[in-house]
This record gives sequence, C-alpha cells and structure tokens, in this order.
Amino acid sequence: MRLPGRIALSASLVFVGLLDICGVAGASSASRFHQSSGEATDCTPVSAPAARADSALDGVFSDQLGPGWVGGDATYSTELPNGREVFVFSDTLIGTAEPDGTATFSGFAHNSELVGWLPRLRADYGGTFAEPQPLIPDSDGNGDQWQVGATYVEHGEQLVFVNEFSPQAGPFELFTGRVGIAVLRLPRYGAPMFSSIVPLASDPLTQWGNAVLQDNGYTYVYGSVSDTSTGAFSGMKVARVPRGASLLTGEWRYWNGASWVAGEESAVTIPTVNEFTGVVTQDGETGYEAVSIPAVVLADTTVDLSYSCSPEGPWSAPVSVYSIPQIQGLSGQIAYIPTFHSELSRPDVSVISYNVDTTDGLSPLQEDIHGYQPRFVLLRSRPWSVVPVPPAETPEAPVPLVLPALAAILMVVVYAMRRRRLHRQAARHNVR
Repeated sequence: MRLPGRIALSASLVFVGLLDICGVAGASSASRFHQSSGEATDCTPVSAPAARADSALDGVFSDQLGPGWVGGDATYSTELPNGREVFVFSDTLIGTAEPDGTATFSGFAHNSELVGWLPRLRADYGGTFAEPQPLIPDSDGNGDQWQVGATYVEHGEQLVFVNEFSPQAGPFELFTGRVGIAVLRLPRYGAPMFSSIVPLASDPLTQWGNAVLQDNGYTYVYGSVSDTSTGAFSGMKVARVPRGASLLTGEWRYWNGASWVAGEESAVTIPTVNEFTGVVTQDGETGYEAVSIPAVVLADTTVDLSYSCSPEGPWSAPVSVYSIPQIQGLSGQIAYIPTFHSELSRPDVSVISYNVDTTDGLSPLQEDIHGYQPRFVLLRSRPWSVVPVPPAETPEAPVPLVLPALAAILMVVVYAMRRRRLHRQAARHNVR
C-alpha cells in the first residue's frame, strides 16, 4: 500500500503467521470555498459540489467473489481501445468470498488489474490462484515491489506509472527512489499483458504518477514529495510531455516555478497541503481541480478538492466535499488514495473512488472483505434532489354573466324548433 510520506505497508502474506494490512491517510481541514491562496481563488467554484455514494459502482467490486481478486487498493482506471474498462490495483488479496463478505485468501499480489465490460470484470495478475504473483514484476532481485499509480492508453498500449518500495522490518515498506512506466500489451482478446518498464528520472523523495492530467495537447504528470526518514509530506512536483510521447523521456519538461525546462532536478515543489492523487479539468468551468487525502496520519474522514487556474498551480487550500462513512464492524478503519475516473464521468457528474482498509490486521478482512474494496462517490455541481417548484396558478378568467343567458336562450330556441318540426310531420301523416 502506497502512503503519504513515502512509506508503504508490508505486503508479505504469511499464512503461518499474522498478516498486517494497514495504511496511512490523512486528516482533513474543512475550509470554506474561496478561502484559498494566490491566483487559485479565481477558479474556485462559488459553492461546493453535491456528493453522494455510488452504490452501483460499489456493488461491482463487492460482487467480486473469486476465485481471484477479492480486494485491493489504489484503484486507478482507464478505458481500453475496444471499450473495456480496466482498474489497476496495488496490494491485492487473492481468494474467494461469500456475498456476506466472509473470505478465504490463497495469496497476495503486489499489483493486479480487473478488466472487462462493466459490470463483468475479470482478474488479471501473475502466477496462479494458489501462488499469485504481481502482474507487473520487479526483477531487481531484492524483493522490492512496484506499487501502481495513474494509468492511460497510448499508441495501443496501456501505460501504468509505478513506484518501487522495499520491505522493511515491521509492517511498513520504504520508497526506494526508483520510478517508471509499466508498458502492457493489449491483445485483441484477453487481459493486458506485461511487456516492460521504462525508467523515469526521479530522486529519493519524489513518487511520480500519483496523478495525471491530459489537457491542451500535453500529459501533465504529478509527483508527491515527502521526506523518507520522517514521512513528512512537502508538496507536489509537476512535469509535462506532449501527448503520445510519454515513453520518450527526453521530451519531458518540468515546472521550475517560472517555465517548463528539461531535467527532473529543476522541478520545484509546489505547496498543496495534501497529496494529490487525481487532477482533472473543471466541469463547465475555467481551471482545474485536484482530489486528495489529508496529510495527517490516521485522521482521514473526508475527501477534499483543491482548485487552480493552471495545471502547475498555485492551488487553493483543500476543501472537504464528502464525509467518509464508517464501515459497520470495521475497526481501525482508514481511507486513502481518492482519484477521478474521467472515462466513467458525465459532463455534469464526476466519479471519484477512494480506498479503505483496517489497521487491525487480516482477521477483520477475513470476516468482511468489503473493508478492503474501493468505494465510489458521485460529485455534481447542483443538488441531487431538486424538488421542482410548481408554477404559480393562473386564476381562471371570470365568465361573463351574459354567456349563460345566451346558452339558455339557444337551448329554448332549439327545443321549440324541434317541437314545430314534429308537429308538421304528424299533420302530414293525418292528412294521408
């Protein structure tokens, strides 16, 4: 599990012992809209979007009963060229589950995918069900593993940003400073297949690809900066590359605070308060919005948004837009890595996911695997339930009194004419 502060959870699944699956996310400061810094204020909406849980998408993952994927985190996604949807995960539990959430695990994979046409998704990981392995393997021979970031398709291949973590004593893993883009081939039929890793320039403090934005002919790639020893989050760096050229590392340019220049070492750290794990253009607005986890450990109760008029910032202070509910029966609950799913969104509704887990080890997840499955939120710029206001009743125009009188006279005339006609007919009959 990737965490703010460059620490990830140990993902060794040892069935003769105890597996701790735990993580870190942050607390939120619920600031009001338009309480922001710098130029970002101009692009901050006047009011917060309306948010609600998406039970339909939640159900897609709670219905994953195996054998195969039954739980995982990160939950970045993209649409494949043939219209299928793919979700990419970091630490993944492989096993079987019952509809009530009780689960049995056969193994653990450090990364995996679910792919298919919604709601029918198929697990994609390495190894076998009995001995699962990561879909994206790490071949350095040191036991290090790749944790995933944002994903998208370029030139008919699926690209997945990956950051490497090393096992450490205790439940946490440590970021090694190695970063890359995993390239997955997309066969006409079947699941994506790992092909290679393209290394990216980085430094010991920056994980690249936690958020990606595609806009105006560029792919913007965000990297989170944290102190390895203390875990303190510092801010975000941003790079950009012409769309379609992500694997051409010589084409990458980095924001140095004034312009886009070559060299990762030139990138400046942009203050953002929280770690961004998703960035999109604002719906119907000028500017951009970023979704984040709060930066304080184990106080993660909200999904936050920040706003900017440009991809490189400055960014507004994070604003709470959704309160994360407590999962019944899941003690030690944590929530982390919210991100956008643009391919599932509509012009008026944004789709966001976040991940949940527990700090209390494996046992709670065996009792209810739903505690390690992604949750989805819908954001809308106007309220979800708008009761239509009935139009004001228009009083009926008064009927002139003369009309009933005319109608009565007309009825008398018609009656008289009818009686006269009957009398004439009877007279003719008597004559005959």
